[in-house]
Amino acid sequence: MKHALTPIALALLVMAGAAQAETVRFATFNASLNRDAAGQLLSDLANPGATGVTTAVANRIQQARNVAEIAQRVQADVLLVNEFDFDLNGTPTASSVPMGLGYSSEGARLFQQNFLSVGQGNAVRGLTSGIDYAFRYTPNTNTGLASGFDLNNNGAVAGGDDAFGFGNFGGQFGFTIYSKYEIVSVRSFQTFLWKDMPGNLLTSDPTANKLTDFYSPAEVDALRLSSKNHVDVTVRINGQDVHFLTAHPTPPTFDGAEDRNGKRNHDEIRFWADYIAGAGYIYDDQGNTGGLAAGAKFVIAGDYNADPLDGDSFKGTVAGTQYNAIGQLLDNPLVNTSVTPSAPGGVDAATHPSNNGSANQSHIGDPAQDTADFSDSAPGNLRVDYVLPSANLQIEGAGIFWPADPDRSAPNTTGDEYDLVGNFRDQNLYANYPSSDHKAVWVDVTVVPEPETYAMLLAGLGLIAGVARRRK
Repeated sequence: MKHALTPIALALLVMAGAAQAETVRFATFNASLNRDAAGQLLSDLANPGATGVTTAVANRIQQARNVAEIAQRVQADVLLVNEFDFDLNGTPTASSVPMGLGYSSEGARLFQQNFLSVGQGNAVRGLTSGIDYAFRYTPNTNTGLASGFDLNNNGAVAGGDDAFGFGNFGGQFGFTIYSKYEIVSVRSFQTFLWKDMPGNLLTSDPTANKLTDFYSPAEVDALRLSSKNHVDVTVRINGQDVHFLTAHPTPPTFDGAEDRNGKRNHDEIRFWADYIAGAGYIYDDQGNTGGLAAGAKFVIAGDYNADPLDGDSFKGTVAGTQYNAIGQLLDNPLVNTSVTPSAPGGVDAATHPSNNGSANQSHIGDPAQDTADFSDSAPGNLRVDYVLPSANLQIEGAGIFWPADPDRSAPNTTGDEYDLVGNFRDQNLYANYPSSDHKAVWVDVTVVPEPETYAMLLAGLGLIAGVARRRK
């Protein structure tokens, strides 16, 4: 005798389909979608066809198209875009007000609508299809937000150096997040004070050039840790919450002997190390305290401006203590570093004839793992962009979008894939590159349903089997 499936049976069948391991691609891309003046990014993104603009503006719009094409080729499920100017409902600005769950800047919306959703490419390297993200989140930022202090000690309270985070206008160098999975909660740490981190390098500086001698007591009391923001964007995948931990620590340069940016960069990175360990001292902009719960799943992502071996980040032995800014994450037992993303482009760029110096030749790190094409006089190319899953997430694959130059003698106008990344000033669409000096980095992880999901499924299937036997 045939029986129709009961609603419970149908629900269990749906659950069985959902209770499968799912491979999810997380990516970060410092896309250089910042602009030189407030409002320029919004106007660029509102005019994807570059109608009625100067060559300089048309080049900037082409750069945005190249960024979108790279995103389409990477095909991330969850994507962080660093250096994306912030706006509040279409007004370029920045403030200390935390953005609520679901907030998307107008710039993020325009980039989705006019660039990501529209196919890019050409006949040489192939056409791409649009990529759509159902969920977005754009946090506020400290960049360009006036502090009211002379933080660079030049005798004047003005300019990007005196903002809570460097920026020539409010919102410059912000960031935004795109996700195919539902964003279920956000925690931001924009206003967390640097001095409130125990053992910080601001008030517990181990060097001879102490920051408490550089900053006034009032400045020490006001300084924020995050140069942009630290944001926990929690996405729900396969019934589980995965914390996408996003940030963009300050470059450890553009300072003096006091190394204020190097020390801040170190502690901005340390913040996530403490957060994933559940540190109780942490407080967020929403009024909550503490870090992640034990066993929580997470992916740390962003441009962290720190190479484990090369460059200017805070590392080495100071007063008998060993420091390594990014090592706080790479050597962390809570972080899965079993696979390191790599690409042929880094190896090619290390010795490219367009290089303007020889810094790469003295580097210790593997150039295949570099993620940024910096000046070759100093600091050279570095590994500074990271996607780091928690140890309880399995890595299935990883990579960097950095193809090698197929013809070093040809200009980057042949239409091949390399033209999307180029080399220094070839092509110079914006800030010396066709897209960005940083490269997109991605990691694929497997998100497996929790054991209780399987237990519930098995119990339900057992119940259905029992009912079926009684009906015979």
